[in-house]
Amino acid sequence: MTARYLDPTNDVAFKKLFNNKERLINLLNSILNLTKGNRIKELDYIPVEQMPLFSDGKRSIFDLKVKDEAGRWYIIEMQRKTEKDYINRVQFYGSYSYINQIEEGIKHSDLLPVVIISIMGKTIFSKELPCINYHHLKESTTNKQYLFSLTYVFVELGKFDASKIKDDTDQWLHMLKCAHNEQEPPKEIDNANVLSAYEDLEQYRWTAQEHDAYIRSKLAMEAEQLNLEKSYDDGKTDEKIKIAKKMLAKGKSIEEVAEVIDLDVEQIEYLITVK
Repeated sequence: MTARYLDPTNDVAFKKLFNNKERLINLLNSILNLTKGNRIKELDYIPVEQMPLFSDGKRSIFDLKVKDEAGRWYIIEMQRKTEKDYINRVQFYGSYSYINQIEEGIKHSDLLPVVIISIMGKTIFSKELPCINYHHLKESTTNKQYLFSLTYVFVELGKFDASKIKDDTDQWLHMLKCAHNEQEPPKEIDNANVLSAYEDLEQYRWTAQEHDAYIRSKLAMEAEQLNLEKSYDDGKTDEKIKIAKKMLAKGKSIEEVAEVIDLDVEQIEYLITVK
């Protein structure tokens, strides 16, 4: 059966869905678990030319300036990455977005807080952390927060139990994780913004040009994932070679080494020769 909906986590699809301000505000208020009085009520997309272009040429999915019900303004940067060393990279992105405001001619006292939201297809943290986890800077003795400039939010879709839909947040997470494998939204979904997102994901609503961009983005992400897996495998192989050489230097036979590091004798002989 042909899939009815496209993958909402695809960069092209995500941008198409959330160029709708009302829909994006609803998503953000749900993901950030904002209470009445602190909810986002206004949102502006920061023009691409005003945002930093990193050395690898990558930008965020969205860079936003938002205002909450209390009248506070802050910046939200939305990422969807599978890069190697992403935890380190996301802290760099956040810090850069914070200090980059100075280039616009404002004082340090006028710098807006930055919230980095990362939507991840799999899991990156241990099971003890929930599907959506929030990271703030806190003082170690009192465990109180005194520094509010940078906040990191990770949405790990791999941890979400798609069989349980209790509130708006669950409805959004279900759509992001499962829509491309469904023929219709689950009956538990009644959020009008989520339902309209399903409609915009229907393949027949997409032009040929939009669909082509979607496929290109999908292929690029798959290639990036393969490169990550290759880098990971290469790293494991290098570590095994180091162990093998140490064992051989201590007089162990290749057969003994093969048994310990779970490689064939021929593999060890080849790897030691070419590395």
